[in-house]
Amino acid sequence: MSALVLVADSDPFNLRLLSELCSSLGYDVMSAADGGAVLDALARQRPSLVLMDAGLPVMDGLNVLGILKADAGLCDVPVLLVTQEDDVHSRERALALGANHCLLKPFRPQEVQQRLREVIDANDPNAEPERARREGSGRVIVDPLTQLGTVNQLLISLDYEFTRAVRYKHALSCVVVACQNGEELSSQLGAAVAERVVLPMANTIKGGIRTVDHVFRSGELEFTILLPETQEEGASIVVQRLKALLRELHDRSAAPQPKLTVAAATLSSRGVNDGEALYAAAKRAVG
Repeated sequence: MSALVLVADSDPFNLRLLSELCSSLGYDVMSAADGGAVLDALARQRPSLVLMDAGLPVMDGLNVLGILKADAGLCDVPVLLVTQEDDVHSRERALALGANHCLLKPFRPQEVQQRLREVIDANDPNAEPERARREGSGRVIVDPLTQLGTVNQLLISLDYEFTRAVRYKHALSCVVVACQNGEELSSQLGAAVAERVVLPMANTIKGGIRTVDHVFRSGELEFTILLPETQEEGASIVVQRLKALLRELHDRSAAPQPKLTVAAATLSSRGVNDGEALYAAAKRAVG
């Protein structure tokens, strides 16, 4: 039987995102929009985990957490509390009250899913067979070689970041790093292409971006980076930095050399009307 997650947020946008992140991992979801509704849901059915915002109306998440942890029948239900990035006080209180972890807004979908899986697996006696079933069905959160996000994570993040950028009138850019001679490298290096080309590229890219940026392995020899709140000028700087870092990396490497192209697209790029269109525009620019 799938784990049941109670998701609580008064913002319909955030509630939909968090519910979809849970569902995409194979979990069942019930939702609530305020603290009173959370307590009502807990009285009806015991979830495997509660994922709720600290700023819920009617009764905030910290008060709900305190009531839950004081209840002998529910005190062992894991809780992930969502706070604003700068709300240190709420995070300290949440952990003191017994929350398992605090997640920060704006969300990083990959981090949310990793934390969900960690906490649910740690509290589920059937975690190992359930994990094997999920991975066998393609619900893998990170690429096992590079530890970067997967294509599925990219699609979720594109939707989230695009919607957030439009909603709050923020900038958003997407950068694609692509290898144009992948077949040649695979033919010459075989399985060694992973260690000699893919992994060094991934590590170099991770070292060339900000902590707030999202990077994904979007193809066998392709990487995609989402740059929140970054306009065309900032994206161009990132492109030039990555080109320089990757050129330096491969100048130190033995032949054969990957032929790399790096390009970006932004919300203002032609035809960009959703997250996937932003990615498609960056793919066209990279060639």
